Amino acid sequence: MIWSGTGGRAAALCTAVVLLGATALPTHAATAAPATVQRIPASPELPSPEEIAAAKSDAAAAAAEVDRIDGLLADASVARDTGMAASLAANNAYTDALVQLQIRKDAAALADAKAAAAETEQAKARKVIGQLAGDLYRNGGMTPGLGSLVGGDGETLQQAATLESVAASRTRAFQAAETAAAAAASTKDAAAEARRAADDAAATAESRKSDAERANTERQRAVTEAAAQKTVLVGQLATLRNTTVALETERVDGLERQRQEAQLAAVTAAAARAPQPGQAGTAPSAPQASASQSGNQPAGTTGTPQGNSPVNSPAAQQPAPAQPAPAQPAPPAAAPAPVQPAPVQPAPVQPTPAPAPVLPPSTGGSNQVAISSALAKVGAPYFYQYGGTGAYGFDCSGLVQNAFAAAGKRLPRTAADQFAQAPVKVPLSAAQPGDLLVWGSAPGFYHVAIYLGGGRVVQALNPDAGITVTDIAAMSGMQLYPYAARY
Repeated sequence: MIWSGTGGRAAALCTAVVLLGATALPTHAATAAPATVQRIPASPELPSPEEIAAAKSDAAAAAAEVDRIDGLLADASVARDTGMAASLAANNAYTDALVQLQIRKDAAALADAKAAAAETEQAKARKVIGQLAGDLYRNGGMTPGLGSLVGGDGETLQQAATLESVAASRTRAFQAAETAAAAAASTKDAAAEARRAADDAAATAESRKSDAERANTERQRAVTEAAAQKTVLVGQLATLRNTTVALETERVDGLERQRQEAQLAAVTAAAARAPQPGQAGTAPSAPQASASQSGNQPAGTTGTPQGNSPVNSPAAQQPAPAQPAPAQPAPPAAAPAPVQPAPVQPAPVQPTPAPAPVLPPSTGGSNQVAISSALAKVGAPYFYQYGGTGAYGFDCSGLVQNAFAAAGKRLPRTAADQFAQAPVKVPLSAAQPGDLLVWGSAPGFYHVAIYLGGGRVVQALNPDAGITVTDIAAMSGMQLYPYAARY
């Protein structure tokens, strides 16, 4: 368009005023709703000394009371597992929230930089418009330098062409100013939205931190109560069965190992009954059943004593080649099909999360190096606050990421992404040293550990245990997933 005449001058002046008066929009922060942490049921009422004395006088009553006490001990173990799984899920939700917070902070910083650049361009456009607006006001729409062109000196065509060129240049200046103003407003809006998202992510992270602290307190309570109950109940069993506390403790521990091994056996069998991750069909469930392993056998055999000692650790073993078992075709690197949820679920996913970056495939490096790196940290603290990536300690996925980085392999930050982006998935029975085991429901796994062979894993477990070596049978009742991930 050509700005000319009184109407053109008025339109130009109005445009200049609007452009010169553009301002940033206000921002505000929103607060995210806290996640719900499942509370562990209160302890059952234990048999009284009078009940024990009355039952002891009758063989049938004594046997019934023994069965009742064995059941109470099993229930206490389930409550302990529930508390452990709840704390793992809550701690992982906090880790995920911190990852999202960092993504939102980075996005807000980038948006602020773009907004600042747009404001700089707008300031330049304002200066040009200000000069044009002054010329229009003082000279009736004509720049002083153009006066000589209107003298009628006979060069009419040349003068007309010059005037048209100046008018077109002025038009482009106004259009450029309008574009700069629109760009500045748009980038300011984007920056404000990015800052709101970062504020929301910060509020969510604080909420998840509180949830994690509550869940850890509940877990500690469950462990303490289970230990106190066991002391009382084992003493009552010794009275009813006319044995000693030491013998009853050994018998109760044996029953507990049998329960854990049965749970692991059921989890391992679930992979054989269901399609591999990424295939169509019924998703594998994670029943509360298991079996421990020994030696360098796959994770479905039994024979390793329970405990956290890294004795007979496979750190010196060389892992088998990173490929699926012969009978299992290599599945695509996709998140496994969903499992049936166990009593404890991870905290709800935050709204509109930023997508997790997909890392390029890792090349080179040895999983044995990753194992050795993780084992070297056994005894170090578990630390989920402020991101457990090594500055103060490690959370579960932070330990895995750090260990594989030592082997030259880039893994994602979270447990769910570490499993989802693995190029190979194998049944638990085919797990090899260096594979990753996960807990939870696909795709939202809330715990990850590095398999050592012999039915054991190295992991950052919780603030009490720290980084430790554990029998997976002891954790099979916490939604152990029946597939392993291999890098």
